[in-house]
Amino acid sequence: MPESVLFTLNVPTTLKDEVVDKLISLPDVSGFNLKKINGYSKEHSLYDISEQVEGYRAFYQFEVLIIYSEVNALKEALKPICQSARLRYWLTPVIETDHF
Repeated sequence: MPESVLFTLNVPTTLKDEVVDKLISLPDVSGFNLKKINGYSKEHSLYDISEQVEGYRAFYQFEVLIIYSEVNALKEALKPICQSARLRYWLTPVIETDHF
């Protein structure tokens, strides 16, 4: 596994502020990216009426560049917020990272 990974987490709008607060408080997270996305799924059971009509659900996507050895601590910190909502995350290997 590479030293750095990109931890990506999709969060419903109702949980965005809690996740922001948690990430800001973590010493191993120096920063993160946040963007609004539209999530499409064949499972509409969790969508509200307007989301079912539109066909997508609004989410915020967090991207955290982190050292792989710190991922478990990050997941444990986010678990109380994310577990009940069964939020999806994934790790992407980072080949290179630096500054210009």
